[in-house]
Amino acid sequence: GVLARSRGSPRVIALGASTSRSGLRAVDVQVREGPPKTALQEQHPAHSRELAPKGEIDTVERVMGLFVPKIAEFKRQAELLRNRELRNMLDTMEDLGKTDLLRVFSEVDDLLATLISAIDGLKDSAINIRRQEVLEEIEQLERGEHPADGVNGLDEEMLHDINQPVETMTEVHVIGLSHHKAPVEIREKLAVAEAEWNRYAKELVEFARTPNGHMVPEVAVISTCNRFELYFSSPEMLQFSARQAVGAFLRQKSGLTREELDPYLFTYSGEKAINHLFEVSSGLDSLVLGEAQILAQVKSCHEHSIQKAHENVVEGSGGKIVSKMLNAAIRMGKTVRTKTDIGKGSVSVSSAAVELMLAKVMPDLQKVPANAKVCILGAGKMSRLLLLALFSKLPDIEVTVVNRSVDKAQELLDDEMVRGRGGKNAKVAKLEDMLDVVRESDVVFAATASKDPILSAKDLQNREQGVMLVDISVPRNIAKDCSEVPNVFSYSVDDLKKVVEANAEKRQSEVVKARELIESEVKRFKTWQASQGAVPYLTALQKMADGIRNAEAEKAAKRLKALEGKEKQAVEKMTRHIVDQIFRPIYYSMKDDEEVEAKRNKISALRDMFNLEPVYKRRRQPSTQTAALPEDRA
Repeated sequence: GVLARSRGSPRVIALGASTSRSGLRAVDVQVREGPPKTALQEQHPAHSRELAPKGEIDTVERVMGLFVPKIAEFKRQAELLRNRELRNMLDTMEDLGKTDLLRVFSEVDDLLATLISAIDGLKDSAINIRRQEVLEEIEQLERGEHPADGVNGLDEEMLHDINQPVETMTEVHVIGLSHHKAPVEIREKLAVAEAEWNRYAKELVEFARTPNGHMVPEVAVISTCNRFELYFSSPEMLQFSARQAVGAFLRQKSGLTREELDPYLFTYSGEKAINHLFEVSSGLDSLVLGEAQILAQVKSCHEHSIQKAHENVVEGSGGKIVSKMLNAAIRMGKTVRTKTDIGKGSVSVSSAAVELMLAKVMPDLQKVPANAKVCILGAGKMSRLLLLALFSKLPDIEVTVVNRSVDKAQELLDDEMVRGRGGKNAKVAKLEDMLDVVRESDVVFAATASKDPILSAKDLQNREQGVMLVDISVPRNIAKDCSEVPNVFSYSVDDLKKVVEANAEKRQSEVVKARELIESEVKRFKTWQASQGAVPYLTALQKMADGIRNAEAEKAAKRLKALEGKEKQAVEKMTRHIVDQIFRPIYYSMKDDEEVEAKRNKISALRDMFNLEPVYKRRRQPSTQTAALPEDRA
């Protein structure tokens, strides 16, 4: 406790924290002037009740969210007092030669300096203690145990940087791995087939659910041959716990330990997460700079995220914030490709695979590329792109497409765009004949959806002629041991990086233009996202106004009983219109294009001015705002 005097009246500021073995359990802040009141009671009378017991850890966390910024404000006030009024007083005492008073005020100065240091220590201790507790609780989740208190943590970055936390505001994040850092062996551990994206997302939502609600209520999955990424939202005040829970989920699903997986993961939050997604959709983060294929994959991710549940289809978990972010990323990708030349030239992994073949056939096999016999395993999207790229360079090359369904393989060859580029020497073969076709081929491209290798070293023994294997699938279709067989030249997705370096260099001049476009869109989306924190309070305000209107209408009912039905409806409509017109400036003010901090302050002012509690139109989840700002309502 620290005793301070202000204008002669005593003020006691008590800062305390009780701890247990597992970490912070309760925090108390009291400012006493006469009858003691908590800081929370002074700022938010609606919350005037005892601090939460151990079982209500979610309440404790939110008190912490208000408590730590108050510490920062207290420190600022102490520094102002010391550097201004007290410094002036010391100078005056020194000039007047009042040595006794000078000594007293010097001691006060020392006390203030000690207080400021103690404030910093209290703030850091509160954050570090809670951070350790969250990690312990996440470990319980990873072991399949659900902590009785629920896993909710405060992000230390948020606590340091946000002056006015708002419990209804959300933050967006991305956690994943990509071709930049993670080898194929790691990527294939986390790879998820597109048909399973929604199921995977829903599993994560349920994994991170606690007795207090969902830490990660919105999730969308992108899993391709080159990347695996999870886009998700969380309550702004629980960012740290949400990210830790997602990490635990990934370790559980992949079977990898923290030491094996974490070095390859990347994590971005807030504007950095939005910027990353926009760069992904624009092709700036792709193996082949500017490729268009990733934009189609982001579109698929968005479609899955908003998908409705029906027979044999799992509902999407994109929610309002994440799905809107994905939709904005699609528009961004189109804009960048329209306004820059980032997409000129070879712009897909399939094109890079063909370029690799053209560069390596002669040195590896001593054959002219046009005379090589090509086998393509699979008849999906990647195989179609392979054929388009291949026939664009060599329209008359001999190709055999091997697939479980021969009809589907033939449909691929009969595709209008494929036929338009070549294929007169193309044919199909059954999966049962795969090894015979591979034995007769010079180049084999593997692009199937198989989760296990379909070609291994034993299938390639005793070859008299060399063969080039190009695997563009994740998980691998071609076993790693194939590269050990004599006369076999095996390449994976990672090898394609070398092929595209030259193309990337040509397009670097367009990257700056693209990033300028992205920067402005990131800010625009962030402003919209921040405005969604106002929705539950606007709903509460509307509910409060309707309550007042209905109460007053009931009081006036006797005086209006002479009115007929249509007249009563007209009065009802008029009073509703008056309420809407009064509050309309507030609604539109929340949509202003302004800095996030300004938006946060505006929402806090609205909450405090009307003493509002957030109202959620559907079942409440901590970071899901289901209401809409007025003009967004259906």
